Amino acid sequence: MRDTCKICGNYKNNQILVLREMMFGLREKFDYLKCSECGCLQIINPPAEMSKYYDSDKYYSYHTQKHYSSIRNLVHRLVFKAYSLGLLSRSARYLRTFKKYSILHILKRLRKDTAILDIGCGDGNLIQEMSIWGWRDLTGIDPFIEKGILSHTGWKVLKQNIFEHSGKYDFIMLHHSLEHLDNQHEVFKKLYELLADDGMLYIRVPLCDSFAFRKYGSDWFQIDAPRHFFLHTIKSMTLLAESHGFQIKDIFYDSSAAQFINSEKYNMNVPLFLKTKKRATKKLDKLANVLNLMHDGDMACFLMTKKYAK
Repeated sequence: MRDTCKICGNYKNNQILVLREMMFGLREKFDYLKCSECGCLQIINPPAEMSKYYDSDKYYSYHTQKHYSSIRNLVHRLVFKAYSLGLLSRSARYLRTFKKYSILHILKRLRKDTAILDIGCGDGNLIQEMSIWGWRDLTGIDPFIEKGILSHTGWKVLKQNIFEHSGKYDFIMLHHSLEHLDNQHEVFKKLYELLADDGMLYIRVPLCDSFAFRKYGSDWFQIDAPRHFFLHTIKSMTLLAESHGFQIKDIFYDSSAAQFINSEKYNMNVPLFLKTKKRATKKLDKLANVLNLMHDGDMACFLMTKKYAK
């Protein structure tokens, strides 16, 4: 039913919001439901054909594998090794590039033979770097890439959606891809199937129980209609995970100044893909860090295991 939450099934006192596409400036409008029970914000009728909303020239660098020199790769491998041994912080220049993944401290705990799956990996930039750092069993999937990639070093990216993929993995990560997937209960069933019994599931998502959504409302850039089908809350993510046999082991927030800068763009009807001059963002970065400490940032990472896992 149109007024029923797809996460918790609540149909009472839900709110309907009309939200617009802004990344490419298409100005199309879409109906979203805001659940009064679990708080999840969700698209009511996703477009039947989504490819036009994933213009690869603007949305991803999909087309080719990056080729790096052996010297560059050796240096980066040594930098990550130094970080793993506690000799460098993740604020080091090269590692700052991957700060957005908020995952470096977890990777230090994973053996190099860990079977890893990156769902919604785009061109596979992260798993390519992880290969350089020493991991040997790396797979990425993304249905919107131009074609699959098979690297001579062993990592691969497949042009597949989650339901087309099979296998068993020790570590599964979704970096801002869960919100792009419809049928969230079916997705979690599939995640449970793909994850090894003692494996870890790592999900990064925007959260609408956040200061940024309260401040900007329909101009909050993380809504990203219609690409984002679901904007979760802590409550809706917990309900979804526990309904499918997962337990949340940790939650940490990693929002940034983008929640303010990009939402102001939306407020001014400026398409997000248009570049703007760099601004002094130190004050906004500090505010974002404070919100993260208060558990009120607009992005968070969920680390999960199966309920019976040690």
